[in-house]
This record gives sequence, structure tokens and C-alpha cells, in this order.
Amino acid sequence: QTTIARRKTAVVALCCVGLISSSLVALVVWPDDRLLPSASSSSSTCSLTANNGSDWCIAGSVESDANNDGGVAARHRGKIIGADVKAADLAAAYRSIKSEYASLALDPASSTRWRPLSTHADGSEVSLLEHPDDPSCPYVRMTSVMPGTMQEVWDFLDLKNWETNMPKMDPFYESLSIMGEYKYGGIKMKLARKTTSRIVAFGKRDFTFVSVSDHPKDGAWVSGTVSVVTDRILRERGYVRAYQDSVAFYEAMKDDNDGRPRMKLTIVFRLDLNDSRPGGEG
Repeated sequence: QTTIARRKTAVVALCCVGLISSSLVALVVWPDDRLLPSASSSSSTCSLTANNGSDWCIAGSVESDANNDGGVAARHRGKIIGADVKAADLAAAYRSIKSEYASLALDPASSTRWRPLSTHADGSEVSLLEHPDDPSCPYVRMTSVMPGTMQEVWDFLDLKNWETNMPKMDPFYESLSIMGEYKYGGIKMKLARKTTSRIVAFGKRDFTFVSVSDHPKDGAWVSGTVSVVTDRILRERGYVRAYQDSVAFYEAMKDDNDGRPRMKLTIVFRLDLNDSRPGGEG
């Protein structure tokens, strides 16, 4: 049996993230019944409200449509790729945010720029960083020392286990569809669509993204979901197209004092529940 199998049920559960009057609520459940960064341990759900009167948002990849005069007409979320999805385009979408997120997650020089929202005795923390060009939709960073090996945590979060594990992590999770699998430059990728049930005041959402598995020879392992816009996955009636960019960094650590394996998990993400593309709603 693995370390994870011996520890009750789920390895990781990221239940929900919400922006409530400028306070982030994030609930992460580990198998030994400890609750990591959480504004309240009495509930596994959170309320999502408007941010200073605007649409609720924690951002995502931003691209712009230009006017004929060169000005910006509208901004929307997600990396635009063609209907003919190519592995090189998916890899480019991932690489476009990887270095930025890696710097924000791992570079000690960036640590002073983050504003802690929730800090705990075990070292876990949720923090916020304003985006320089899109202050209404900041970065969110979650860090924690997790019991288990890097491989065990990695496997638990793998898309192939979402149908079993995601309901433990996300009370709004509905389904996952894999639209294609790709490989480019040593990076393994899956084009996917995730749907969620109604999120408190918000109707059903769906997310279209490329899921990335990246094992550099040196340094942290990296997995991520990068929002993409493609005619290969059209909007579906009853769902609002939402966007999320999320990159997770898995770092090795020495075993704890009792000889049990542990690792450090850092997640940086930006999320937007609204569809701002032409014809969208939210």
C-alpha cells in the first residue's frame, strides 16, 4: 500500500475559491483530517459575490480584440487557437504563462509583493497579488507542505483520476470530457472541457483548457490548466464559458521527523467566471 492509501480517503481536496468582500476563501482537505488554508472550517462551500460592484472575477489569460483604428475594443479570457488544434499551439499557450507563474510562485524576490489572506501554523498560506494590467482580477497563490511523495500527489491530481477525486475536491464539479491528447517538446497535453453545476448565485459553467504535464530534468515538476478558445469546443446551451489559468509546482522535501514523506505544493491561478467574448454571457 502507498502512503496515500493508508490515509483514509482523498490526498488533496481543493473545495472552492471565492472572493468575498476582498477576502479569499479556500478550503483544502488533506487525508489526515486537517483543513488547510480556510477562512472557516465549519463549511465546505463558499459564497461568491461581486467585487466592489463589478462582476466577480479572479482573472485568467487575457487577449484583446482591436478596433480598426488599432485601439482595444474588448478584452476576453483564454488563449485563442484555431479549430484545427495543433500540439505546437497548445504548448505555446502553456509556455506563455509558465515562466511568469514560475517566477511568481518560486522566486524569493517576488515573495514580498504578495498580500497574505490566510496563514496557518503548519505553514500553509493563501495570498493575493494584484495584476499590473488587470487589477480587478488578481493572482492567487496557495502554498502548503503536503504529506506524501511528489508522485503520489501528482497522481491524485492527474486528469485520469478526476472522476473519482474531483468530487472530493470541488462540490460544484459535474463532468470532464477529454477532446484530444497531444505531445510536443517533451510536454504531455490534453485538450479538455470541464463542467460545473450551479455555483451559488452563478449558473452552470464550463471551462475549456489544455492540461499540461511537464517534468523538467531539474527543478520542480509542473502541471497546469491553461484556458483556450477554439471552435473545436463550442459553447453549449445552459452553460456560461468561464476561464481559469492554474499552474501547480511540486517540490521535493526531506521526510518529516517521523520519517514520513512530504512535499511542497504551490499553486498560482487566475479565474474568471464570466464570458466576455462576443456572444458570451455571465
